[in-house]
Amino acid sequence: MMLLEFLNLGGLELVMIFVSLFFLIGIPIAIILIVNSINKKKDNFNQGFPVNHYTVNVNGANELDKMQNATSTSDVAFKFKESSKIALPQQSEIRYVEIAEIIRCEADDNYTKFVLEGENILVSRSLKEYADQLKPKGFLRTHQSHLVNPIYVKSWLKEDGGMLQLNNNEKIPVSKPNREIVKEALGK
Repeated sequence: MMLLEFLNLGGLELVMIFVSLFFLIGIPIAIILIVNSINKKKDNFNQGFPVNHYTVNVNGANELDKMQNATSTSDVAFKFKESSKIALPQQSEIRYVEIAEIIRCEADDNYTKFVLEGENILVSRSLKEYADQLKPKGFLRTHQSHLVNPIYVKSWLKEDGGMLQLNNNEKIPVSKPNREIVKEALGK
């Protein structure tokens, strides 16, 4: 009370001083927190794909890091062999499947059906998420609902505007916008 009389400050002036101090101290702290948050998001994004509780990075590094750390062509080939599996989360387990064993993937709303030799695996994630991971591995998007491993393509059928026949005799449609891309990738 004596200090207030000495400074001759009223209640309103004191409130203004406290508000000013709050902004002077609070704004730099808020900026620091925002920058830290952005850096954490950037670190997660740099892992090669968005990280969530369904994502499992089996090999501990993304493809870009592997390419940058490679010193020769043989190193690049070896590094890609390291990442030959993909994680497929299911209700009770996460299956780690060799990419070379995947014959094709098919969209079913927000689910993706993986067709392997001898079994099918249904995963509750969209085909687009897996297309982003598998296209760099050589998979072909033949249709809005289909992603095909070209290793298992037996022939190009000219029926219905173009279809792929796989080694297991399944027929996969090729959409009109994707025909030339698919033909080129298969060697016309």
